[in-house]
Order: sequence, then C-alpha cells, then structure tokens
Amino acid sequence: MDIARYLGIDPAQAEARFADDLDRWNTAFEVPYRLDDTGRKRIPQLPTAAYDPAWACTQLDRWAHLSRLGIDDEHAVSSGLVMAAPEEEEC
Repeated sequence: MDIARYLGIDPAQAEARFADDLDRWNTAFEVPYRLDDTGRKRIPQLPTAAYDPAWACTQLDRWAHLSRLGIDDEHAVSSGLVMAAPEEEEC
C-alpha cells in the first residue's frame, strides 16, 4: 500500500504491476539458485546482499562515505542496522 501511494496509483494497480516480481522474489527464498542452460552453473536468484549482507553493508558504507553526501561517518549505513546472528547448523 505504501508503494502504491508513493507511485500515485491504487493498491490493486501496484499489486498487478509488481505481482510477477513478488512471485520471483518469494520463490527465490525457497530456491535461491537455478541452473544455467548448460545445467552446470548455479545462477543466484536474489540480489548479492541476500547472500552476503556484510559485503553489501561495506559497499554501501563506502559509497556513502566517498560520494560526498556530507556524511562524515565511515559506517553511515551499517551503523543503523542490526545484523542477525547466523543460525547454528544441527549435526
């Protein structure tokens, strides 16, 4: 609903417009990789940040620091994030 309001369209239009993208995103959480046409290479289905959030935070921090946004904090992005602890694997 917030996205629809931001775009200036009603919620039904936003849902219709982004339904395919939402379906792909939700499916990617269940099946995070697909095989390429050769069947040998795994292709990630989610953005890089989903696989390596620490790397994504570092890149965003560098971008904010180097883009001269007037932000003098080397951790302008990551300092406001709470990172979840990795889940422990059961043996």
